[in-house]
Amino acid sequence: MSGFEITGVVLGAIPLIISGLEHWREVAKVCGYYARIRKEHRKCLYDVRLYQILYMRNLEELLLPIVDNPDHVTLLVNDPDSHHWKSKTLESRLGDRLQESYPLYMEIINNMKEALEELQKILSLDNITVQAKLHPSERPQKQTSLLTSARTKWDYELFRIKFSFNEPKRTKVVDDLKEYNERLEKLLSTSDKITTLKQAASSVYTKSTSALEKVFAETRRKSGLLYKALQKAWQCSCQHHHFANLRLEHRTLPEICFEIILMFASSPSNGDKKTNQWSFKELQCGPMTDCSFSYTSSLLDAPSVLQTSQKASLALRAPIALRTLHQKKKDAFPSTAISVPRIEVNSLTGPSIKLCQRLGDHDCGQCMGIIGHESETYHLHPLAKRTSSGQSRALTLDHVLSGDFGGHLGRRQRYYIALLLASSVAQLQSTEWLRTGLTKGDIFFYVCGDEQCEVPFHEPFIRQGFPSSRNETTSSGYAKDYNFYSLGILLLELCFGRRLEDLPQRQRFPSGPQEAEQAYDLVVALEWSNGVGDEAGDDYASAIKWCFTGAKMASRSWQGDVIKHVVRPLEACHEHLRAVC
Repeated sequence: MSGFEITGVVLGAIPLIISGLEHWREVAKVCGYYARIRKEHRKCLYDVRLYQILYMRNLEELLLPIVDNPDHVTLLVNDPDSHHWKSKTLESRLGDRLQESYPLYMEIINNMKEALEELQKILSLDNITVQAKLHPSERPQKQTSLLTSARTKWDYELFRIKFSFNEPKRTKVVDDLKEYNERLEKLLSTSDKITTLKQAASSVYTKSTSALEKVFAETRRKSGLLYKALQKAWQCSCQHHHFANLRLEHRTLPEICFEIILMFASSPSNGDKKTNQWSFKELQCGPMTDCSFSYTSSLLDAPSVLQTSQKASLALRAPIALRTLHQKKKDAFPSTAISVPRIEVNSLTGPSIKLCQRLGDHDCGQCMGIIGHESETYHLHPLAKRTSSGQSRALTLDHVLSGDFGGHLGRRQRYYIALLLASSVAQLQSTEWLRTGLTKGDIFFYVCGDEQCEVPFHEPFIRQGFPSSRNETTSSGYAKDYNFYSLGILLLELCFGRRLEDLPQRQRFPSGPQEAEQAYDLVVALEWSNGVGDEAGDDYASAIKWCFTGAKMASRSWQGDVIKHVVRPLEACHEHLRAVC
């Protein structure tokens, strides 16, 4: 008998006991025995009725989440004989409702069933003679003999005596029913609280994931516009020698500011010797609303833009100008000059500074200028976190994971880098910064200014150049195969702290074309991934598994999928490792 079916049996047993007690009272009154046991009888009947109500309320609380229509709950509770108590569907829903509490629920219900059976025995409600007396037949019966009448009277008198002397047993069973009802109530209450907390946590998680997806989408948009703004701002013939390094960050806040390192990869050509020498410049790029830099000064190299701004200002002040025609010209010029707005979004859509020339200016102050593209503008604030020779001291992740690296990359550092890379792929995939799959050779670490400072592994960068031909940077040149195999391999290598190509099983494969090499890498990576759970735990393992087998970039929600299946598990893994360490 299933747990749900036993629930109905218990529900049906209680009314039988109540009905028996009520009928017995009426018969006892007729026979003149009721006055002797009135107190005990009333208490027993009251207790059973009370626990019937409590049990029915517990049932309603139990059934409401698993029954489709609330009206059906009322029908079930009022009909213990309903065939729905044998429903396998409701039984399955009951198990889902209680989950790990289901075995305890079964124990409580079985105990209640046994207690009710014991109460029936104590009340002698299973005695044939008593039952016949309690439920007399409607058909006229033949006249009974004196012997039969005496025996019936004796059985009924025996029932009265047993009812009087069995009060301790009866009280014990009734108290048990009370305890079982209380246990059932607590079980349901705690189960509901846990379910509510889980739902609340799930709701918060969903909301936070949705918020993170919005931050990533905004980062994706703004990072692409930053690249285009930089490309437009160079204004030099040596543009193809310039590179920008974008710091990879796990962004969780809507305020977005980028840290970049601009580099001049070779000495300026003869035609650019008049340009100030520069090779390595760290910048912070963002809206910088508190920046005191004058927008007007950033427009000195763009007279046509300035003239446009002046014309716009004159047009805005035309009514005032008509009222002051009688004034002298010398009075009008100051008025016009004052009306030129310091902040004009449209004035920044064109090139505002010659970036290559500006980077060679060592006396640029707090802000080097403002660049922009479309609706976004970026203040360029110099930083000095690393040495000017940092370019020659850059380390790639490929080198760090190789046997040639003399330093040490700890587990916590590796797992944090894994989180940064997964987050950055979700933010930058298929933008100008990340046109193809991310590999360990694309990731750079730059040594900070202090010679004693260790490699800042928490600040990885990705590098991108500025080809002079526009065709080289169009979206058609981006990878159209949106799988995440390269990210999965990166996470694997960071998990174990080794490069995949250094594994003996990978070296057994022969060299071949790029497509064949990628296929060999994938075969070895899938085999290697079987040990991730033991090495890094289930969260890390699930992130890698999704990269290889669960990713479906054809879906428009790929960014949300990466957050849910890769970034969030790696966050949990990182937090757990940080807590235990």
